Amino acid sequence: MRIIAASLLILAVPAEAVAGYHDPAAYCRAVGTIDAPDARYTGEKVPEWVARALMRATGAPASSNPAYFKNAAWRCEQGHVLACSYGANIPCNAKADARRKPTAAAVEFCRENPGADPIPAVATGRATVYAWRCAGRRPVIARQVLELDRRGFAAPFWHVVAPP
Repeated sequence: MRIIAASLLILAVPAEAVAGYHDPAAYCRAVGTIDAPDARYTGEKVPEWVARALMRATGAPASSNPAYFKNAAWRCEQGHVLACSYGANIPCNAKADARRKPTAAAVEFCRENPGADPIPAVATGRATVYAWRCAGRRPVIARQVLELDRRGFAAPFWHVVAPP
């Protein structure tokens, strides 16, 4: 006679994990850290509470239209929701560019505009963390203007937000 031992492993999986997460706060608690929502998040692109919390976090006047803040991006950092509101030179969807090598467009700009200060963002790239200038006909870093967070995003643009 042979005895066969079998074990049954039962995993407790939250219902949201099976059906998808509809709320960024629950999603971030579950995934921990991720640079952008993936297929597990099935909710609204930017929920109303995220827009309102981002409006408060940026110090926007209370009379501001929260709809403006729905043009935003959010991600998860250690279980928290971080949000960023797109603006003139705020590339929320990209990690910051900390390369110390100038872009080809910045090199060309300095050749055509020796001594220019600053080099415009259209030539340096909007994601750069540096202010660039032309030293004669070559681009050089004038100073660092943005700090990076631990994931490589421009830290000043990202705000921790939470539901009310």
